[in-house]
Order: sequence, then structure tokens, then C-alpha cells
Amino acid sequence: MGGVVFLQDTDEAFRRFREAGLDPEQYMGAFGQRDFFLDVESGKIGTNEFCLRMAQALDREKVSWHEAQQCWLGFVKGVPTDRLHELEKLKERYTLGLLSNTNPFIMAYTNSADFSEDGKPISDYFHYLFLSYEMGVCKPSPEIFERALEIGGMEPEETLFVDDSPTNIEAAKRLGFATLHVPTNEPWAELLEDYLQQNQE
Repeated sequence: MGGVVFLQDTDEAFRRFREAGLDPEQYMGAFGQRDFFLDVESGKIGTNEFCLRMAQALDREKVSWHEAQQCWLGFVKGVPTDRLHELEKLKERYTLGLLSNTNPFIMAYTNSADFSEDGKPISDYFHYLFLSYEMGVCKPSPEIFERALEIGGMEPEETLFVDDSPTNIEAAKRLGFATLHVPTNEPWAELLEDYLQQNQE
């Protein structure tokens, strides 16, 4: 979702967490989330527990749900409408699933009418949402891919996995998926169309 569907701004998210008093480097980085950040994205804890753990880390009595969400929403730099329209066209031709490491704070926004200029939630652009916190596991674990295949009734060799993370791409390849790596935040429609035309069989 981040870096592919919406433009991702990790620097801004880190700035917001720092402004709140938390060092995000302790909990997020190139190798994924850690501690209670990982727990909320893998569904081990909910939003209330996340706010409590964040307050404890800050040595504060309380962190509100809204404050925590505003920190997380720093990741969302913008939602290019042309990408959403491309997804709508693809949805007419293919079964589309969103497989994302995410959490309820971000999904409260992305799955609301505020997400797009067209007033549609992200769920309108996909047949399936495979969300880490609901599935209890994060990419690149094989389990989240295998469960997505099972829920969607898909076969890996008939499924194209598109991602901006080389680590996730490699995990999908090992399970037999067709894969397409796209650079973070860069337009992908032409790359995808070229791939589909070359692999029509």
C-alpha cells in the first residue's frame, strides 16, 4: 500500500514521532518494525494497547488515539488519483488483492471516504484486503502469502505480486509467485502493463 498505492513519506512520519518525543529508529527501520510497533502491525495488540505502550515509552500518563494516528499518518504523503483510476481499470480485468503490512491507525484513514478525491475508501479498488494486523502476521513471512492465496482461491504461479520491497519480492518468488518490483513512490502503470502484455499466456 505505502509507496505503491499512496506516496509514502517515512521522513515525515519519523519527524512526527520524534516531535511526540519518541525515537522512531528504535522501533522502525530498514529491517521492519520492532517491539510494540511490530505488535500493532501483526495484530498482537490493538490501538488502545499501542497508545498505552507509547505513553509508557514517553513516560507520560496518556497518548490519545488521535495523537498516535497523526504520527502514523505522516507516512501518507499523497494519494495519486491516476493510480486509483488505474486500479479501477485493472479490477475490471483481474482479481485484485492488497497485501499490506499496516495497522488500524492507517486503515481508519485509508479505508474511509477521505482516502481519495473520488470519496472512495481503498477497499473499493480491490476485491480483497489482506492486512497484516487482521491476519496476525507480516510480510515477508511465508504465512501471510499462503493465507492470502487460500482466502482468495489463488494459485501462486497464476498470481502476480507487485511490491516496492526487494525483500518481499524475494519472499514471494520463493513461494512460486510471479513478481514485479516497482520503485518506491514511482509510477508503475506502464511497467505493469508492459509486464502483462509480455506474459499474456
